[in-house]
Amino acid sequence: MKRDMTVGREWKLIFMFALPIMAGNLLQQLYNTVDGIVVGNYVGEAAFSAVGTCAAITFLFLAFAMGLSVGAGVVVAQYFGAKREKDVAVSVDTSLILLAAVGAVITVIGYAVTPFLLKNLLNVPGDLNDPNSIIGMAVTYLRIYCIGLTFQFVYNCIASVLRAVGDSKASLYFLLASTIANTLLDVWFVASFRWGVAGAAWATVISQVLCVVFAYIYLRRRFPLQRGLRHFDGAICKTMLKIGVPTAVQQSIVSVGNVFMQRLVNGFGETCIAAFSAGTRINNFVFVPIIGFQSALANFAGQNVGARRFDRVKRGYRTSLIMSLSITIAICVALFAFAPYVVTIFGLTAESVAMGTEQIRFLAPTYWIFAAYMTLGGVLQGAGDTILQSIATLTALALRVVLGYVGVNLGLMGYAAAWSTLPIGWAAAIIITNIRYYTGGWKKKAIAGRTTTIEIAEG
Repeated sequence: MKRDMTVGREWKLIFMFALPIMAGNLLQQLYNTVDGIVVGNYVGEAAFSAVGTCAAITFLFLAFAMGLSVGAGVVVAQYFGAKREKDVAVSVDTSLILLAAVGAVITVIGYAVTPFLLKNLLNVPGDLNDPNSIIGMAVTYLRIYCIGLTFQFVYNCIASVLRAVGDSKASLYFLLASTIANTLLDVWFVASFRWGVAGAAWATVISQVLCVVFAYIYLRRRFPLQRGLRHFDGAICKTMLKIGVPTAVQQSIVSVGNVFMQRLVNGFGETCIAAFSAGTRINNFVFVPIIGFQSALANFAGQNVGARRFDRVKRGYRTSLIMSLSITIAICVALFAFAPYVVTIFGLTAESVAMGTEQIRFLAPTYWIFAAYMTLGGVLQGAGDTILQSIATLTALALRVVLGYVGVNLGLMGYAAAWSTLPIGWAAAIIITNIRYYTGGWKKKAIAGRTTTIEIAEG
């Protein structure tokens, strides 16, 4: 269904909109974690390390897809808020064509450069010619994963469009079906057929294809193809790229930071790789409510900026911040207490479990900083002020990478540098985004206040 967020109680609209997104994000994390659990328990720690070291690259692809989809979501949300139904329909078709094309290009490039990325960029240990080494298994996993990238881009586009018009539940159902399929296929391919990391990768690809098929059928029922209506608009595409590319770059910046940190960890050997992978997967569950509120607030802000209801945007931000901080702190308290028991689900050695627990317990008391930063980012994103948010994220990344590598090279820190520098970057980003918010620059970024799509593209 479509939901008008320009009227009604702000906290309730945002909370109810965020719940399905959180459930979807939770399923997404379960989707990614199942591969690790099955591979770690049925193939071994080396295979788990191989899949885990690919996470930095797979998240880079996912982040770019999600970031580019933001451009589509913001445009659709603001047209929807401005009651411009024809422009909404054209924007939906344009976004699908754009994301499918970009996804196809990245699929080809990703498959071709996989060995280079793993050997030269990530410094994954092992012999490329040995399929049973960490890097050999990583190449197998990542190349198969790349085959499904086009479907990943299209799905994120569809999910962003549906959220933009207030339909956050549909994406949840698609992810639920995909997660169930992925889990069953993982166990079937890895545990029963003994296909190793290749089985986990094929399970992911097949699940993505099924998810996109059902999502597209649903989308067409909501936005049926109309005769005589153009399906691709260059001006709208330009606007989507203008908003989406900075966001994609911002999202990718975070992922590039993860790549550098993964490279740092890879230099410490298999045990550290396994521990870092386990700790990161578990800590990612803390992101679920944070990103849920950010995404809900972004769509809330997008519609209200389009309707020029800046008072509602401010109230929505305050209530979202309170809700996000409250839930994040509660989760972190529980995670800190039960960290050792949670890490053991990946079937790792005692040494790897101890290292993973150390990572979790260090970050747990600091995630409130990330929650505060991401919530405010939702306002800027919904308003279309994505360049400033990219600057804040780049600053956070630069601090993390520089401090991490300097600390390791000077002997001040060990592999823990990969995650112990995170809170410093988040704190710097908060300062930058707060300055933008309180000076009001984000209010000038609305794109739906003009009368034609050509004017919108030129604004």
